[in-house]
Amino acid sequence: MTTFKTILSVAIGLTGIVSSATAVLAAPAASTTTLNVRSGPGTSFGVLDTLSPGEVVDVTECVPSGWCHITHTGPNGWVSGSYLAPVEPAPTPPSPDCSFGITIGPSGPDFSINCGGAPAPTPTPPPPPPPAGDEACFYTGINYTGDEFCYGVGVRNTLNATFNDEISSVRLSGDAKARLCTNVNLAGSCVNVTSDAPILAPAIANQASSLRVYTGVLPLPLPLPIPLPTPIPAFSTYSTGPIDLPQTFRANLDNGAVGGSGTDIWFRAVTPSSRFITPVNGASLALGDGSNRGFAGCFTESFTTDPVPLEAISVGTYVCAKTGAGRISQFRINAIAPSSLAIGYTTWSH
Repeated sequence: MTTFKTILSVAIGLTGIVSSATAVLAAPAASTTTLNVRSGPGTSFGVLDTLSPGEVVDVTECVPSGWCHITHTGPNGWVSGSYLAPVEPAPTPPSPDCSFGITIGPSGPDFSINCGGAPAPTPTPPPPPPPAGDEACFYTGINYTGDEFCYGVGVRNTLNATFNDEISSVRLSGDAKARLCTNVNLAGSCVNVTSDAPILAPAIANQASSLRVYTGVLPLPLPLPIPLPTPIPAFSTYSTGPIDLPQTFRANLDNGAVGGSGTDIWFRAVTPSSRFITPVNGASLALGDGSNRGFAGCFTESFTTDPVPLEAISVGTYVCAKTGAGRISQFRINAIAPSSLAIGYTTWSH
């Protein structure tokens, strides 16, 4: 593309009546959308002003990256040339002998100069601007100021430090809508934004940690995966029988012995009215619903090392156990006496 500097040199050589570069090449153009005016040629520069759709400006310079310098009633600055369109008809030439035209295409503006008695050439009509994509732009300041990032249809489960808890305004393009949530992974309190929001609602302003950009109806969340049932291994009876357990004594559920090494439960008495069945030596218990669950039911129980209060059980209650040797066991309360406990147990190997 012919640069502004080259065009300016040609224009000055062709006519002596030109007094400034602006007078020669300040070509009018109109914004095709809501457009940020920045302090330099790129999105990394700060926002100085915002053009409204159809607002007419004067284009004074364009660079190879496609950004153009404009002047207008607000602060002057740089805009993307992809969102400018020429104004018809062409402006009145600055002198009777010279005229110019502007054509703005996808790669930026192109100027033409005609000096002499012939009328200015009609600029080639540009292709229509592409339709605005479905995207949302998020800003750390109100009224679309501050740091900015734009995102198409999709999900951002987390936000970086620049935007986390910092989004203050949202601008939508196309059919885009946005959902902002206070926690990561679209959790916590969420707010839907369905139109431009120069100032976000207090419920979400400066609180968003994740977001979704969508069109149409808000997509339903993915269903939680259904947990697979725990496979039950093959098992066989390892030991079974009755145990008469005196108060303060311990029993081994791997062989039914009372006392000695390798015991698993302790009939503990804190006071005559406060007694417990307490797991010992690495064993654990699961009272559950107190029903007869057998190996399969006890295998899938959640075991704990917490003692089972005697007042929480009665004759006929079943308690699942995992012995210190790692075997699954179950015992039934057959009788409760003031100084002893009668149980029947079965322990399985697997």
